[in-house]
Amino acid sequence: MKTETQRVETVEAGRAAIAAAAGRLRDGEVVALPTETVYGLAALPSAEAALRAAKGRDEAKPFTWAVASRAAAEQLVDLSALGPAKLARRFWPGPLTLVLPRRGGGATLGVRVPGHPVALAVLRELDQPLLLTSANRSGCADARTAEEARAALEGAIPLVLDGGPAPLAQASTVVSFAGARPIVHREGVIDRGMVLRTAARTVLLVCSGNTCRSPMAAALLRGMWAARLGVKPHELLEHGGQVVSAGLGAPSGVRASDEAVELCAERGLDLRAHRSQPLAPELVRAADLVLAMTAGHRRAVIAEVPEAEAKTELLDPDGADVPDPLGAGIDVYRRCLLAIERALQRRLARLA
Repeated sequence: MKTETQRVETVEAGRAAIAAAAGRLRDGEVVALPTETVYGLAALPSAEAALRAAKGRDEAKPFTWAVASRAAAEQLVDLSALGPAKLARRFWPGPLTLVLPRRGGGATLGVRVPGHPVALAVLRELDQPLLLTSANRSGCADARTAEEARAALEGAIPLVLDGGPAPLAQASTVVSFAGARPIVHREGVIDRGMVLRTAARTVLLVCSGNTCRSPMAAALLRGMWAARLGVKPHELLEHGGQVVSAGLGAPSGVRASDEAVELCAERGLDLRAHRSQPLAPELVRAADLVLAMTAGHRRAVIAEVPEAEAKTELLDPDGADVPDPLGAGIDVYRRCLLAIERALQRRLARLA
């Protein structure tokens, strides 16, 4: 078999080459095409045997399923859980493979929406998923250019679409879930920390100066949530939870008040490393739940980010404000801390 290369400068200019690639795929052939990570080797699911032969991959190792959109992915796998849904919204199209339960039960599937215009154009032309793997022989280096893909697969496939060098030149990040906990199987362009922060159920606590009420609330919630999951507070993020705090009028970098540090220490919680941060719209948008200390704080959050109204609530489920203890004595701080603790205990079941 002679392997042909067709250059695709742009999707619009390369319509004929894209249509030709789609036609070969419909005929059960295997085609190499560019993705944003590395060059990929693609075939229809019905041509899996041909793809395995071209790749030299054994029967035990599955292929990724590539689709053109998040909606198409939802036809294959269950994206309803919070963590997968957040990762898909943030990183698709892009260098992320999610390994999730298949619709209708059975084995999991690794699914990806590639971020390269040529790969997406082929998928849209076909209007069906493709099996996708790196365009090389098993065990060999990934191909980052069409020339490398052709050199690796010369005579084994009929066509390489040349969309220029792969922009990222690094494999996709592969993530599955154990409950709410993300498991990073392969760290690619998206690093593990970014996966954990994006996938986590994030609670944002808001007060005025971010030196007493909201940092105390954040420390308490982090400890209570972690205890409910049976992990240490510093392990909460790895298990799908994240707690942050900010202040509507807060400067950056101010330490927590001495009283807040002392009272949290009595509960085994360390606020010494806390530094205040002002409330920014991106913090609100990234949060899944915003808990405000007072009705005034809630109104201010909604005024700043109107689309956050549905997820912005008072900390106290009964609607009572948590008064500011700043400048008062330790007894006032203690009453404040106890009020925060009671409110959080009532809310915890919704989070863990």
